[in-house]
Amino acid sequence: MTIKEMVKKHLEENGYDGLYNDEYDGCGCEVSDLMPCDEPNHLSCSAGYKMPCPGGEKCPNGGGCPWHIGPHKADSKGGG
Repeated sequence: MTIKEMVKKHLEENGYDGLYNDEYDGCGCEVSDLMPCDEPNHLSCSAGYKMPCPGGEKCPNGGGCPWHIGPHKADSKGGG
C-alpha cells in the first residue's frame, strides 16, 4: 500500500473531504484528486473538510474558487 493509498483510506474512514495546507494559501485537494503534485507535503498538510469559497478579500486566491478545504465542516462552528 502506498502513502497516498493510506492517506486516502484514513480520510475516507474518518469523514474528511481532503487535505489542506495553511502555509500555502488556498492549497487543498479533495480525496478524489489527492496529492495532485504526486507527493505528500508531510510537514504541512492536514485533514480537512470542504467548504464554500468565502470570496473577495477573505479568499487567498481572490475569490471565485469553487471550494476550499479547511479545519472545520461548513455547518460547524468556525466553518464556512
